[in-house]
Amino acid sequence: MAEIFVIYYHKILPRFGFDVFYKTFDIEMKILKSFYNVVSLDEIEQYIKEDKRPNKPTVAITFDDGYVDNFVYAYPILKKHGLKATIFPIASRILQKDFVRPTLFDYWQGKVSFKELHQPKTMAQANLEYLKHGVKDTKDWDFLTVAELNKMKDVFDVGGHAYLHSRVFYDEEIIDFYDGKNGHWSFCYAYGEEPKIGFPILKSQNNLAVERSYIKREVKDYIKSLDESYFKQKDWKIRLKKELLKKFDKIVDKEPIQERKERVIKELQESKSMLESMINQKIRHFAYPFGHYDDLLVELVGLFFETAFTTEKDVIKSKINLHKIPRFGIPKDISSFLAVLGKAKIKGVKS
Repeated sequence: MAEIFVIYYHKILPRFGFDVFYKTFDIEMKILKSFYNVVSLDEIEQYIKEDKRPNKPTVAITFDDGYVDNFVYAYPILKKHGLKATIFPIASRILQKDFVRPTLFDYWQGKVSFKELHQPKTMAQANLEYLKHGVKDTKDWDFLTVAELNKMKDVFDVGGHAYLHSRVFYDEEIIDFYDGKNGHWSFCYAYGEEPKIGFPILKSQNNLAVERSYIKREVKDYIKSLDESYFKQKDWKIRLKKELLKKFDKIVDKEPIQERKERVIKELQESKSMLESMINQKIRHFAYPFGHYDDLLVELVGLFFETAFTTEKDVIKSKINLHKIPRFGIPKDISSFLAVLGKAKIKGVKS
């Protein structure tokens, strides 16, 4: 019997760069079309429930976050090859407008020049823009509009990816300090304000997957009170850690588990309803933001969705948990794509 697996992408680019080039994506889809049975997540669900194995290698294609380049570049290529996919958009990032930006279809038909197609931002730039300014009603907004999301439904099924999609701190141990160069784009949400040099960095995960740790206001105020010259000392991080641990009994306030549970249920419920109202369809599948989850989140996601997908690199094995289905991330070059297919084949044989 052949392997069954799921792959995921984020962004598809008009040029070689930080993610998958659209011409590389085109080649990858040709390979899948030629050698694989490309199926929907509904079909993946059925394979698992019925514990069936296909005779031909089988794959489902997914996209995370809901970037507009998925519409501009990926959608036309998938449609050209007659392939289906699922997109997991972040509910809060969708622009509630009815305009549709030009795609490769328009370029192929000579309606626009290639330079007129959307020029994608990096994931960090796009998400940081949202966290700092909210949804911007502009043509260069890097996420989908409602109209674009609906226009893609002949190729894309839509799944849930929560509302917020941000990392938060969840521990008390200081593992580093923000120095202006080492922050994640979601730190402005984790801190509740713009990061300042000297703010403690703690362990972080997707906001749904943990009880949140809030750095205490007095700790942040103390760090803000320090003169700029303090942070020019060679060993300022060592000094600051000692001072904070000596000066404060607690660095963080910890969210009670019941409070987290109520917060997660609210976000899952509201984000699902929000997306369903946008597309006028039921949403059955979910992808964990950043791939992070724990037992509680798996349980709560199961209240709202039929399946849920991780970012763990594996094939679909017999009797796998429907809310812990693995996926292979696709790197930006074709050789790495082929390596993923090879890895899936080897794991499929072993399973």
